Amino acid sequence: MPGFELDLGIRRDGGITHVLDKGLGVRAWEDVLETSGDYIDIVKLGWGTAFVTRGLERKLEVLRDKPVVIGGTFFEVVYARERLDEYKRWLAGLGLTHVEISDGTVEIPRERKLELIEEFARDFTVLSEVGSKDSDVVYAPYEWVEWIKEEKDAGAWKVITEAREGGTAGIFRPSGEMRRRRRRRRGSSSSSAPRSTSATSRPTK
Repeated sequence: MPGFELDLGIRRDGGITHVLDKGLGVRAWEDVLETSGDYIDIVKLGWGTAFVTRGLERKLEVLRDKPVVIGGTFFEVVYARERLDEYKRWLAGLGLTHVEISDGTVEIPRERKLELIEEFARDFTVLSEVGSKDSDVVYAPYEWVEWIKEEKDAGAWKVITEAREGGTAGIFRPSGEMRRRRRRRRGSSSSSAPRSTSATSRPTK
């Protein structure tokens, strides 16, 4: 580090840095943690990469000091294939304490999603996600707020608002601009599953 101070206005006294892993190997993560580990709070193993990664246990051992969560899209696949119990056992066997529950690509009835959050929260710290990965699906701001509150009440520790990796869906427009003005929602009623990242908090377990 330089031998002098330079105040750039950067603080680590609030917020969470949630890093997306696209399938890095053990040695790559050793390098990442050595150079920037102090700034990483949660590691997400994106999509279904954890399911096909060789040496996953060795990778998790390298990441043992960080909460690790498997991407919500893979949860949706597990839900669609009716393998939730097997998924829980797999997560527990890996020693994972966090889980992401989303419905950005697979339609999950609203009440069922809240039940799943409550159910998983008994054994894991839940990060849920609201919104759709389809950039043509738009919801009114009050609906986002309603869903976030419901999922926190159901047991979610953090609620993520969908944006896709590139910031082109959910709370962002396809152009990458954040949606700031109220727009009429297209699609199903507010009682249906959200189809479309800042986080809201709930005390940790």
